[in-house]
Amino acid sequence: MTEALARLGATFAALMADYRAAQSQLAALQHEADRTAADAGLVYGSSAWSAHRFAVTGRTVHHVNELYEKLEDLAQAIAPMRPACFAGLLIKARAHHFAGNPAAIIPEIEALALASNQEAA
Repeated sequence: MTEALARLGATFAALMADYRAAQSQLAALQHEADRTAADAGLVYGSSAWSAHRFAVTGRTVHHVNELYEKLEDLAQAIAPMRPACFAGLLIKARAHHFAGNPAAIIPEIEALALASNQEAA
């Protein structure tokens, strides 16, 4: 595996862990905001309810969105790299999966298998 792919893969894995943690925190804050809004008598979907929910969750929503954008950028940076081993292939598969195109890894698996078979022959 190339050093650049390994470095990007490690960064991607760390950001993905941060992203998942931030999503969990956001879900908890949304639940809390909904509960406190109901306790305050705010009508679900009203502008007062929305303002309350944003006041409670807004900062975390922005953080989740920032992490998502960084993950998208990393996935795009990883996409054109060619893996030379299965560890690199796993990094590429995770990036393709995040980008919503998990089937994009199939040609790379085939190419790696072909190269492996040619080396064996």
